[in-house]
Amino acid sequence: MANYLIGDIQGCNLTLGKLLQTIDFSPSTDTIYLLGDLINRGPDNVGVLRRLMALGTSAKSILGNHDLHFLSVEKGIKSPKKGDTIQDILNAKDRSELTLWLRQQPLALVASDYLLVHAGVHPMWSTAQTLDLAREVHDILIAPDYEEFLTHMYGNEPTTWSDDLAGMDRLRLIVNVLTRMRFCSPEGQLNFNAKSSLTQGPEGFLPWFEIRGRKTEQQHIGFGHWSTAGGTEKNHAVCLDTGCVWGKGLSALKLPLTSASGKGTWFTQATLEEAAPFVE
Repeated sequence: MANYLIGDIQGCNLTLGKLLQTIDFSPSTDTIYLLGDLINRGPDNVGVLRRLMALGTSAKSILGNHDLHFLSVEKGIKSPKKGDTIQDILNAKDRSELTLWLRQQPLALVASDYLLVHAGVHPMWSTAQTLDLAREVHDILIAPDYEEFLTHMYGNEPTTWSDDLAGMDRLRLIVNVLTRMRFCSPEGQLNFNAKSSLTQGPEGFLPWFEIRGRKTEQQHIGFGHWSTAGGTEKNHAVCLDTGCVWGKGLSALKLPLTSASGKGTWFTQATLEEAAPFVE
């Protein structure tokens, strides 16, 4: 029996299948946890979703920014961007089922003492608060009128958290932290524009997991989203986005049985045959 974290798949279904063979994944005894950005930019988004749906409770997923973007495109709120490859889902005969399954996935989970998010955790949030805030968005996404939320989801404001935030400002910031966050100031201000490497952030900002005194400082955290930080393990946080869709590799981390038993075991599957010529 084993638990694995798997980074951003982004539609690379063939590579996912090879990685599952590499780790000798058994749906009857093992569980894989997918850290968001299940789809988009890669060649077989439908295949990824159908595979995960078929695995049932043996595959547990959270949503990333590309997954939320698809939901907006699917409802006609946004147009596809240059480099999007989600047309295969839009044309699929089971489009409704695939979309409903995506909507039902959470934005944060806990597995084997690890807090799982796609992008990051605000320094002012505890583990419990992170899960509660993620649930606020999840409850809206599974509601019949979720289209209204998607209409107002986009934007970079606000950039600072307060427990008093309400309405769409609150929901938008929760989504941005959990699915887009990279750099943060020691005072808790967020920068959603910078996409550089860990050492090339904007002046006055640090990678979110390097902020001293954050409430999850002692919490093991698994995240994706930041391909140039892929493989980084620092301050109890580990990045699983190792650039699959850019031809670098799709990675899995086998979690230790207990938090006191040391680091997990890494497995990486090369993905050159599925590399997409897109710019992040």
